[in-house]
Amino acid sequence: MNATTLVGTVIAVDGPAAAGKGTLARRLAAHLGLPYLDTGLLYRATGRRVLDAGADPRDSGAAEAA
Repeated sequence: MNATTLVGTVIAVDGPAAAGKGTLARRLAAHLGLPYLDTGLLYRATGRRVLDAGADPRDSGAAEAA
């Protein structure tokens, strides 16, 4: 299996905090020759932008605007 075979494939890893999801996902991506996207990093960056803007973090519109 190679990256060409997997074009358009999305693999999601779900589980509780500190279960090793990131480690598993990075290793799997490397093994399959696929890019790795750290969605937790995106989530934290969005939260930081919402807070830096002084918006209410419970306001979903503020997160969308961030």
